[in-house]
Amino acid sequence: MKQITKKESSRLSHIKSEYDIIIIGGGITGANVLWDATLRGYNCLLVEKNDYASGTSQATSKLIHGGLRYLKNLEFGLVRESLSERRYLAKISPHAVRPMGFIIPIRSFFQRILLFFGMELYNALSFDRNQDIDPDVQLPRYRWNSLGETIYKVLGLDRNSLKGSFQYYDYANLNPEKHTTEFILSAKEKGAHAYNYLAVTTLRKQNSGGYTVGLTDTLTGKKILVSSKVVVNSAGPWADVIESMTGVTAEKKLVRSKGIHAVVRNICGNECAVLSKRDGSHLFVIPWRGKTIVGTTDTAYEDDPDAFKVKQSELVDLLDEVNYSFGFAKLTLKDVDYYYGGLRPLVEDPGSTEGTYSASRKSEIFHYENEGFSGFFSALGGKYTTSRAVAENLVNAIDRYIKGEGSPCATKFTPLLGGRYQSLKELINELQFKFPKTEGAKLETLAKRYGSITWKILSLEGKETYRIPNGEIYYDEEVEYMVTHEDIFHLTDFYFRRSGVGTVGILDPLEKNRLNKRIAKILGWNADRLKEEEKLVEERYKWFID
Repeated sequence: MKQITKKESSRLSHIKSEYDIIIIGGGITGANVLWDATLRGYNCLLVEKNDYASGTSQATSKLIHGGLRYLKNLEFGLVRESLSERRYLAKISPHAVRPMGFIIPIRSFFQRILLFFGMELYNALSFDRNQDIDPDVQLPRYRWNSLGETIYKVLGLDRNSLKGSFQYYDYANLNPEKHTTEFILSAKEKGAHAYNYLAVTTLRKQNSGGYTVGLTDTLTGKKILVSSKVVVNSAGPWADVIESMTGVTAEKKLVRSKGIHAVVRNICGNECAVLSKRDGSHLFVIPWRGKTIVGTTDTAYEDDPDAFKVKQSELVDLLDEVNYSFGFAKLTLKDVDYYYGGLRPLVEDPGSTEGTYSASRKSEIFHYENEGFSGFFSALGGKYTTSRAVAENLVNAIDRYIKGEGSPCATKFTPLLGGRYQSLKELINELQFKFPKTEGAKLETLAKRYGSITWKILSLEGKETYRIPNGEIYYDEEVEYMVTHEDIFHLTDFYFRRSGVGTVGILDPLEKNRLNKRIAKILGWNADRLKEEEKLVEERYKWFID
């Protein structure tokens, strides 16, 4: 029988029987709704049946971007919104973003003229991109690279008819899983309640108004009932499952689009190359933590979202596309150190025939009042970058429903737990003053990873260090802090969604054993439980052979 620890058996002891808002789904949308509603004074509970950010939010290209390609669809409003949101995320969580150059190869005079206007428009729409932003993460304007510069920056490019390239800038988001969780933890610090591994099993409308939600703790099997005036369905690809549980019939159809990425050996320089696949859709070759991420795919997914898996044939097809458009790479399955995939929830109008790649990334907010379910809201569609704005609009709608009027939203300028500093340089100087015995390299590494949380991490004692496959060093203090403060219940939570130590490939056996024993000790696991947890981590590196 699986060991249940004291922490697991007592974790629901603070849950209340009644809340103002219950949020279903712990991805980036749910996390933002929780953060916004908590800041506006609502008593909130967020529940997630797996771990936070374990669905669509872990399957991004790890970018915070304005969506240059949406200009082609003339979605100027969406691009401007994305660019504004890009700035807000850099403002409230500067430690989570890094400026990154994107290179678009140009092969004809017509393409150069067309893209020149696109670049000028993108630049104009992001006129305020560096306003009130830490100098460390400010974005330069676009530039033109000559043929020589282009070849120097992106060695593997096919040089046939190559004229040069445009280079523009967006943000890399090194660890979106951690970033998503940080919204949730920031809300918890302000009094919100949030639980991972807590599944919604029943959802019923009460005669007196409001909803009763049946919850099952997947760690212990405990079942509880809670009630709420408002329910927010932010379950992403599972949103229609939650709707059908309530009995709501939605007017718009939820379409699932499958996207996969592979983490491979380093095949590119410091900039991201934007390439065209055979079908005309785009492919990113992204430098990331000493490795390269290649992706993404975009195919319609018809099966049960719980049955999602990444197939070997899909990885082979993806590598084939990279080898085709980036001949220098010559990638094989042996080069895949890690892979990930997920489902994008897209909203389709009835009768629509456009494919998932062309479908709009606009978000839609529904209040099912007319269907007889007042107080039941759904947030569908959208993308990681604009999730804060989706949450603002949704909480505005909740305000009007509960209070009859709006209240001010504070998420554009309220920093997350790690974002409470003016500039990285100042933060490092202050940390050096407070912790004079800590070596500079360690201070800088931790400050870049965690921002202002570094104060709490360095107040812990730690001697051990752990080296991961890409050469990065992790410190005892950060391991202890994450395991004790960030709702970690499985080894996979730590490896793949908080620290990111497992997302660059399989750890050296010696390092892995030391790290796993350390985590097991903090969480009070016995030898059998640790063995089970290690097996789940190993499974994560195997893909489905079809």
